[in-house]
Amino acid sequence: MIRKLPPIFFIAFSLAISSSSAIASDDIAIIQQDTLDVPKNLAMGIKHQSYDFASIEKSDAKLAMDYTQIKLPLGKFNFMNSFFVPTLSMEKTAFRFEDVNQDNQEAYTLKTQFMFVTPTDDKWTRIIQLTPSLHSDLDVIDEDAFSLMGLAIWRYQSTAVSAWTMGVGFNRLFGEYKPIPLVSYQYQASEGLQLDLGFPITKAEYRWQSDWSTYASVAPLGGNWRYETAEHEKLNISYTSWLAAVGVRYQLKPKLWATLELGQSFARQLNLDDDNTNGQGDELEVANTPVLMLSFGFHP
Repeated sequence: MIRKLPPIFFIAFSLAISSSSAIASDDIAIIQQDTLDVPKNLAMGIKHQSYDFASIEKSDAKLAMDYTQIKLPLGKFNFMNSFFVPTLSMEKTAFRFEDVNQDNQEAYTLKTQFMFVTPTDDKWTRIIQLTPSLHSDLDVIDEDAFSLMGLAIWRYQSTAVSAWTMGVGFNRLFGEYKPIPLVSYQYQASEGLQLDLGFPITKAEYRWQSDWSTYASVAPLGGNWRYETAEHEKLNISYTSWLAAVGVRYQLKPKLWATLELGQSFARQLNLDDDNTNGQGDELEVANTPVLMLSFGFHP
């Protein structure tokens, strides 16, 4: 049974819009950007993805999904030789089923992210991120619904136009809570053209005008959430996939971007009876499907 979106989502979005003047500065940017440098990742705002219905193996069932994220940074604070950026993030993933005796499910991820950035010298920067989080349909709140996610990475500025990033992250991105390696090579090929080659994300973005930017990317998408069935049984939903996408951004005001993205999901797997401790449950393959994404917010 589909539930209404919690009021905290609407509160957070209102705060995000009302705080636009404060976040428009360079305070939350780790690295200063020139006029035609590509925008960084979404730092504050809202993002929504919509997946069309796709068939599930071994059945006549079909699955569609919607994903919404709201991010709200709480400022920047100096801490010894580092600076500290806390951020609230709220995500909703809705699973909708057709032609099967399975209730629709809404899963939420509530995160409080604490990021510590420490420049160690002219070339090296250390980033430590701790993220206490809740993964649940909000009916099941137990110890398995909580996790301490995070990452530890080191960035090495090898030349004026290139940098290496290496580290490890702990999250539920691949359907269960486990460590994943992080490595990427960033290269400023020309003015406005940036390449990020690595794992788990690869992206090429070209800012061809001051207010316009286009990109292509490949990245994983997934998670693991606790939920309660109609029979009041407490289980886990596990979902994993990859997304290949192209997108276009338009800058409405300095650092305030609207983004439209079209993509194709692939290598999709769904487990509605996942047990993280015993590895029980059946992983079902879900057919590839188009994905539409819209976002609005501040990119440093």
